Amino acid sequence: MIIFLYIVFSVYSYVTRDQVRFYEVLDGNIVRQEQYTGVAIREEEAVDASSSGYIHYFIQDGRRVAAGSNVYMIDETGALEAYLKDHPELTQEMSGEQVSDIRYRLSQFSQTFRNSNFSYLYDVKFSLDATAMEYTNISNAQDLDSVVSEIGINYSQVHADKAGVVSYSVDGKEGLTPDAVTADIFSMNGYKMNITKPGSLIEGGTPAYKIITSSNWYLVFPVNDELKEKYQDIHKVQVYFPEKDVKSDAQLDIYTAADGNNYGKLYMKEFMEEFCNERFVQFSIITNNKRGLKLPLTAITQKDFFIIPKDFMVINPDGSTGFNRQIVAEDGSGTTTEFVESEIYRIDDQYCYVTVPESQDQAGVRLNDFVIKPGMESGTDGANAYHVGPVKSLQGVYNINRGYCVFRQIVPIEQNNEYVIVEKNTDHGIAVYDHIVMDASLVSDGQLVYQ
Repeated sequence: MIIFLYIVFSVYSYVTRDQVRFYEVLDGNIVRQEQYTGVAIREEEAVDASSSGYIHYFIQDGRRVAAGSNVYMIDETGALEAYLKDHPELTQEMSGEQVSDIRYRLSQFSQTFRNSNFSYLYDVKFSLDATAMEYTNISNAQDLDSVVSEIGINYSQVHADKAGVVSYSVDGKEGLTPDAVTADIFSMNGYKMNITKPGSLIEGGTPAYKIITSSNWYLVFPVNDELKEKYQDIHKVQVYFPEKDVKSDAQLDIYTAADGNNYGKLYMKEFMEEFCNERFVQFSIITNNKRGLKLPLTAITQKDFFIIPKDFMVINPDGSTGFNRQIVAEDGSGTTTEFVESEIYRIDDQYCYVTVPESQDQAGVRLNDFVIKPGMESGTDGANAYHVGPVKSLQGVYNINRGYCVFRQIVPIEQNNEYVIVEKNTDHGIAVYDHIVMDASLVSDGQLVYQ
């Protein structure tokens, strides 16, 4: 019966008490990102069709072309268009991998789409149109020449005047410069991206494609007064593109355009080809990326310590540390000193951080004690005596590697709503794979904890 009652009591105590959970310290980081939509500005120009007719491309969208290379051909009568329909082997068919790529893009879009950002729907549509066109171009111009010449079909081939990247997405803003950017551009009122598809009828003098002659490009985005002040002295940032899941370093400048508004200008040297058929690009500026030991905020606590100048510390030959405390005789006839061993938690360039005794039975200096410099005469005046009283709180966590709570100091460098990043390799700190208490409010220093 006694054993049964003991078991019942133990089970009841275990169930009703606060459960102390532990957390294993791991390496991690906290990234802060600010999301924006910018207008892409490139060294580009639209190239008009040389004549009217049905257009067929030789160069895939987003690919580089050398000066003098074939870009497209014009079939003025439509005979070639009819012949290609009867002979689909001359055009590329989408492979299973290409079809899967388009399906994946649609799936990603459906998962991230928000009604508040409805204009992004058109960006995705234009991007998919360009991708589909890229996958279905004429496979080989030489093969086509050898076939159609035999049956007497006449067509004209058009060559590139300049070397660069070809894109078939034309929106009329190819001559846009950073100074010409206005707030109306970002409203996208009346904005339209024209994509000329292979085999479609095009009129002479209308844009057939655009040529981008430099890999360097800009992203311009509006900034308010708060952002202007924030980024005014920051000139190098890291940019993240969620659509492509890529990062790039960029140079950031804040300037005032001709319309009097402030804008941020990101100068980049990478990924121009990936965004050559997009005018409005969503991106994030990574303002902070701190790495260290990642801890939950609930594990953080504070502990008070007496701060005593380290000149007053005494180190005995046996290795014990403490202070010389002044003792006043009961009759007031004089003072003496005695060595008081104290637990010194840490020492910096100026102070000793001394554990505050929790009870009168615990050894160590106490509040309102006077300590004397080693080798100096006793007294409460001058620089040779120090009145124990000032305390300083240190942030830390409870380490439970040994089965009981031991306070370990931390040095936070970044935090969010759930976690904090602290420095590695600090004195009296923690290390990777240490076990700490998940909720510091449930325990106290020195408490026995079963993991």
